[in-house]
Amino acid sequence: MPNTYQHILAPVDSSAAAQAAFNEAVNIAQRHQANLTALYVVDDSAYHAPALDPVLHELLDAEAAHAEADMADRRQFVQTTTVTHFKTEVAYGNPKRLIEAFAKQHPEIDLIVLGATGKDSPNRVAVGSTTSYVVDHAPCNVIVIR
Repeated sequence: MPNTYQHILAPVDSSAAAQAAFNEAVNIAQRHQANLTALYVVDDSAYHAPALDPVLHELLDAEAAHAEADMADRRQFVQTTTVTHFKTEVAYGNPKRLIEAFAKQHPEIDLIVLGATGKDSPNRVAVGSTTSYVVDHAPCNVIVIR
């Protein structure tokens, strides 16, 4: 484990676990004076049924608008902290694969902080499938927040 983290990735969605993980990522970024990136992945896998295209496009648009609003709230929150380098990203696709790919495409990321479960995980699951996948495939340290 490094003495300090320089670049932290916080994958988020609208779940309580993601919010707790984001708060912890902000705390770690402040302590280490690290760069922080929040990544919201809109899982668009459910929106690929050609027969329902108009309805699904409306739902996807609504999800995208929700993601952008969520990130705006996070930017506003971070402005009240001592984190000086913060950016947000919204991506579309399979969350676990995009989180892994994002971390690999940005080798400067040395820590991922994410919630134990996401918005699509049942409450009884100890660790969600996305979290489990990221822990197994991430190119850097991962902290899982409950």
